[in-house]
This record gives sequence, structure tokens and C-alpha cells, in this order.
Amino acid sequence: MTDFTDSKCLAQGVALFAAVGVTSHLVYFIRGNHNKFAHRWIARALTGIAVLAVAVLRLTNFNPLHTILLTSLFSTSYFTGLYTSIALYRLFFHPLRKFPGPFWARLSNGYHAYIIRKSDNYLVMQQLHEKYGPIVRTGPSNLSVIDPAAIPIVLSNESKCVKSPWYERSLPVVNLHTVRDKKTHDARRKMFSYAFSPSALKGYEDRISAHSEEFVRQMKRIAGQPFDASDWLKYFAFDVMGDLGLGKEFHMMTSPQNRWIPTLLETSMADVGPTTPLPWIAPILHRMPGAGKNSRAWLDFVGSQVAERVEKQVKKADVLTHLIDAYNQSEKKDVDYQWLRGDTRLTIVGGSDTTAATLTFLFYHLANKPEEVKKLRAELEPLLDGKSRLEGKDVSKAPHLNGVIQEALRLHPAIPSGFPRLTPDQGITVSGTFIPGDTIVVLPVYAMQRDPANYVAPNEFIPERWYSQPDLIRNKDAFLTWNIGTNGCIGRALAVMEMRDLITHWIQNFESVRFAPGEDGTSILTETKDHFTLGVTPLHLIFDAKK
Repeated sequence: MTDFTDSKCLAQGVALFAAVGVTSHLVYFIRGNHNKFAHRWIARALTGIAVLAVAVLRLTNFNPLHTILLTSLFSTSYFTGLYTSIALYRLFFHPLRKFPGPFWARLSNGYHAYIIRKSDNYLVMQQLHEKYGPIVRTGPSNLSVIDPAAIPIVLSNESKCVKSPWYERSLPVVNLHTVRDKKTHDARRKMFSYAFSPSALKGYEDRISAHSEEFVRQMKRIAGQPFDASDWLKYFAFDVMGDLGLGKEFHMMTSPQNRWIPTLLETSMADVGPTTPLPWIAPILHRMPGAGKNSRAWLDFVGSQVAERVEKQVKKADVLTHLIDAYNQSEKKDVDYQWLRGDTRLTIVGGSDTTAATLTFLFYHLANKPEEVKKLRAELEPLLDGKSRLEGKDVSKAPHLNGVIQEALRLHPAIPSGFPRLTPDQGITVSGTFIPGDTIVVLPVYAMQRDPANYVAPNEFIPERWYSQPDLIRNKDAFLTWNIGTNGCIGRALAVMEMRDLITHWIQNFESVRFAPGEDGTSILTETKDHFTLGVTPLHLIFDAKK
């Protein structure tokens, strides 16, 4: 029987377990990605401690007090050895040790999670780049890069980088956006693309216009009165998405019955922003009964929309038409359902939340710079020529209208913190700087598109930079709002069409937009949340109808 009351024996036991902790790091944990199975490692750790406790119990002749003390001591020794080894490696031996960034970020992704606890990652990243330069170490194996030269290297179709493990946080639900395998992604995108072909977009025009006309009717009812533009533009975008995406009417602009849906979406995304640097936390939260209640409620809602759409025959094709056909022809296994549920969620979020956010910021800038309304009116009214609305071909050629939309997209990208990627084993080189393999690289869109190296007066709303003053763009490649290549936003053309149509109808029916009393737009610029997509704060405006 081992005498653990002997100080020498006790010291040897502590040293042994500390050495095992160091060895487990150097032999195993230092390699590969263990985030996906974080929940299993908690179970394994608890099992290991339990086995250790049983062994110690026997060795101490079933002395419970000694067993508790010794098990705690040896477990602490193991984890001390493990995390000391990890810390020393990350500080002094890690391949990213020479990249600049906050000291504590070198040790743990928890530091990044802490400094963005207010869901303001896009603002924090801008500040970090202003302080540390174009490449910043934001975590032990994480770099943020705002050099536009990195865009094709990291995000293009030819890139050797792949989507990071962050995209697995929603498993088993998977969609076009989250799938990591490139071949699977491209095959699914091809199926999706039918809904965004030129002929399909042509078929959407009158349907979008009908919703724009309804928005105008509702706004005329409250003309001259303060209202929350953030909410109302969500209602508009959800009504369009319901029609074109799911083949149904939500009637949010005409009835309060379904207005809980955007709120549920917002709350379901609330934990995404602060936990973005911690990909290992999602598998744990998904298995905790009390956690993720809102996320599960959102998935339940999405599931109800899937069930409804599968059973329904629509008269007019919608975004899900071809995906539903593919599902009905499949074996309808769980994986097939998870794809359909995931792509339905993508359709709902991508077709509503992001468009509403851009439109809200666009109206903020029109209220802040009334001269922009005059410029739009001078451009669009000659094209109207008594028509009820502009023809699509005319809208697409209106340079200031397009410039207003493009500038809103530049200043307020719907996915402001970028798209995380994992570098290949051989690493990559950006502007002469070598980035090692197995590094998480993210290109923060908001920071890049407000970088003085890329745009003159980068924080100013100047639509002319996109057509008559190209000298205000220092780097034409530094626009990443839609992403690029086959990972680019598949609904881009539809979203722009929707924004053009609404702004055109608004110009035709309203004289001006201004801030409501007590509103100056500051909160929307500084308090909008980064939930991966934007959670836009209230914006109180007044629309003045034409007399």
C-alpha cells in the first residue's frame, strides 16, 4: 500500500501527474482540431478523474478524506502541467509568436471573447487594426488581416484555404453557407442557382414591387409621425422573403400577428457574436438543457416552415422550389432533412435580416444628408415620366441610386467581421508575409472597407466614389461585402433589386426623411450588434409625404 502521507512519495505523485499533463499536450493536444468534440473531452476528463478517485481510494485503504484531497491534488497537477505547457508554447514557440496583437490574445481565445462581450466585434477589430497594423494576432492560432491582397489568396475559388471549424457550430444542421467541403458546396450552390437566374429574377420584379407599394401605403398612414425604421424595414424584408423564399405571405406590414418572428431571429443570434472566437463552446451549449433556448426555438420555427413548404404546391416558383424538388426525390434521410432545414434557415436569414439592415443604414444616411435625397430625385424623376414605377433596365443604369446602395453596403456590411478560413498545411503568403498552416485567418470586412489605405475619407458617405469620383477609391479590390467567388452571396442580385425598387417607390411618394425628435442616429452607428450578421438598433425617423 502506497504511503501518500510521505512527503517524498507525495511530491513524486504530483510531479508524475504534471509530467503526464505536459506530455498529453506535446504528444496529442498540440495537433489537430479538437473543438468539434469539446463536449466529449469534458466527459472524458470527468471519467478520468472518477477512475483516478477509485484507484486512490483503494491505495489509501478506503480513506474518503485522503481520497478527496489526493484526487484533487493529482487532478490539479495534471491540468497545471497541461495548461502551463500550452501557455509556454503559445507565448514562446508558437508559429504566430512574432505577429503583433494584444498580449492576452496569445494565450487564449477567451480574451477575444471577453473584449467583444458586448457583441461589437466589428468595432473592436477596427480598433485593433488601427493599433497593430494590417495583420493582428487575435488568438493563439488566429490572425485578422485587412490587406486586400489577402482576398484572392484566402477566399477565391482557387484558394487552398478552407472554411474554419467555426462553421460546424450548427451541426447537424448544414446549409450552403456552413458546409465546409468545397465539392459538396459547389453541387448545392448549383441547385440553389436556379432560383437566382436572370429569368427567375425577372419573375420576381412585380412581386417585389407589390411589397414596395404596400410599404409606401403603410408609411403614408404615419407620414409626419415618428416610427422605428429598423422594425418597419424588417417587416418589409420579411414579407418579401416570405413571398419569394417560402411561397407564403407573412403580412407583417399589415398585421402585427407575425411580428414576433424577427424578434425571435434576433434573440436566437444573440450568443453567436461573443462566442465566435470559441468554436468549442457551441457543441457544449447545444447539449445543455438550459442553454440555447432561443436558438432551439428559432430552429423549431424553421422546421415548421420546412414542414409547411414541403406539403404545399406553390403557383409561382420561389427560392426553395428546386431544393424541395431535390428533397422529395431523395431518400429523405436525416441528412437530407438537415440540408433542407439548413438552407431554409439560410433563405430566411439571408433574404430578410441582411437586406433590412442595409436599408435601415441607407435611410439613416438619407436623413443625415438630405442633399442625397435631392440627388436621387433629380436622377429618378426624369426616368419615371409618369410611370407607376421604373422599368428594371432603367433602375440598373441609375448611377447615383446604385452609388447610394453601394456606399451603404461598404460602410455597413451585413456580415461585418468576415468569413473565417483555415490555411493549408503549407501556409500562405500575403504581401510578402508568410502565414503558417493550420492558422485561422479572417478578413474583417467592416475594418477593411473603412481603412484609409483603401478609401479616401473612408468614414464618409460619398456615393459618387462609385461612378463619377473613382479617385476616392484607393484600392478597388477592397470591397468584400458580398464575399467573392462561389462563396459569394448567391442572392446578391435579388437583394440589390429589392433595395432599388423600394428606394424608387419611396422617392416617388415622399418628399424627405428626417430624424425624429431626440434621434441623431448615434446609437445605430455605435450600438448595433455583431451577431455574425448585424442586429440593428432602433432608428426613429419621420417620412414627409409629397403634397
